[in-house]
Amino acid sequence: MKASIPAILVLACAAALQAQQPKVSDTQFNSEPVGQNLAATVDRARHANDQLWLGYEVPALPGTHLTTCSDWSDSSQSDDGCCGEYRLEDDRGMHSSSNGQAAQNVYVLLRFDKGDPVKVKAVAAGCHLNAGGVNFDWITEVKPEESIAFLAGLVNQAPEHSRTAEGALAAISFHAAPEATRSLEQIASSSASEHTREQAAFWLGVQRGHDGFVALESLENKSTDDARFREKLTFDFSQNSDPGAEEELLHMAKFDSDSKVRGQALFWIAQKAGKRATEALTDAIQNDPETDVKKKAVFALSQLPKDESVPQLIHVAETNSNLAVRKEAFFWLGQSQDPRALMYLEQVLKK
Repeated sequence: MKASIPAILVLACAAALQAQQPKVSDTQFNSEPVGQNLAATVDRARHANDQLWLGYEVPALPGTHLTTCSDWSDSSQSDDGCCGEYRLEDDRGMHSSSNGQAAQNVYVLLRFDKGDPVKVKAVAAGCHLNAGGVNFDWITEVKPEESIAFLAGLVNQAPEHSRTAEGALAAISFHAAPEATRSLEQIASSSASEHTREQAAFWLGVQRGHDGFVALESLENKSTDDARFREKLTFDFSQNSDPGAEEELLHMAKFDSDSKVRGQALFWIAQKAGKRATEALTDAIQNDPETDVKKKAVFALSQLPKDESVPQLIHVAETNSNLAVRKEAFFWLGQSQDPRALMYLEQVLKK
């Protein structure tokens, strides 16, 4: 069956968009195909320039939102109506934003200083770029899986808390290819620094959906001797879009062997609110063997909407057998400034 004319035109337009060079101002621009492999092409370019921006384009994960260039430029528009320019030498801003545009493709941009990588940025394809007087090399025909492997290599070579590693991890997470999830999981379970592992797990939770959830579960199961890492994973689960992530948080809150992990899971459960959150918190207050976990659950309970939290806090203050837990409930009732809470405290003081 032959494709329709409109379908052919759509495919042709998509291919043209993929192949289109970015518009870059304030630079000496050069474009070349990727050649034998991306690493070799980048290596040649970075050693040929004292200062260099280098970039290429790859498909973005569906639903990826990237901050638009207008966040880095003045309000004026260019001749073709674009939002302005993304000023690459301006360090303000973040990699992604819920207020940004949904991107079909993403520019991966690398800054080199005397051959050393010092920054990695990812911006929505089509955004105008301002290189701030630095030479700019554009690489065409880059395969997503090759990009992911190259960026993972930057992460593995970078020192702890490196902006290069952090930017590379974010850029990996935006790739549509499934290799991105596998790469982030491998880094999160490697011998890399604690900070790098936590950043990789964070992007699994935030960006990679169901596959990221499965990867986080695997990381949790592998970290039975690393309670600190599991404690960090509770936040990553809380940011994941898969329905199973909430189930896993509830499981961690009840059954994890470490009290700090249970307490942190309870905190993030409370941020989701709802009936199940209240049930999990009240169960922990009543049944967890550790007083510190009970107190964290009381605090988490206080973060729920007041119509849920105040009656439950009053119940804890009246009935819990643990004095420290009751004191915690009294404290958060006072902090709530809710009329029902203040009336209850006044009655207690009169007794």
